[in-house]
Amino acid sequence: MPKFTSTYTNKVDKKGRVSVPASFRAALPEGSWPGIVVYPSFVHDAIEGCDLAHLDRLADSIDDLAPFSEEHDAFTLSIISSSSRLAFDSEGRIILPQELMEIAGIVDRATFVGRGNTFQIWEPEAFQAELARAREVARNNRAMLKWKSRLPAGEGQGA
Repeated sequence: MPKFTSTYTNKVDKKGRVSVPASFRAALPEGSWPGIVVYPSFVHDAIEGCDLAHLDRLADSIDDLAPFSEEHDAFTLSIISSSSRLAFDSEGRIILPQELMEIAGIVDRATFVGRGNTFQIWEPEAFQAELARAREVARNNRAMLKWKSRLPAGEGQGA
């Protein structure tokens, strides 16, 4: 499956419309609902984004928690109830909810940041500051990153 990669900064109009990068739209599963899902990050002052299938996997992971636990309640409120499905218009744009724009500090530009299976939407200057911090952490912890071995297609699968 294609991944969300690279970083793009696009203009946001007064109605909150912003063009989703073409490569991000192309990374969505073929035949899927024509849009994205967004919700507030609980780690950064940013917006988390994904496709519906990823949100389903996330919801399933949350459902593995004890149903009446504080953690289950916190994750469902922070992610599921705060999620918005945003359909693309004919030009590949979405309308960002005002509440999410305020959380991320987005006014007239938004930076889309690929993160593999997900992406984030940031206020551009806030992203640059976070990127500098992340690069320092990565530099200091580079020895932790190990190559993951992958079997050739068909190998290691039951016959």
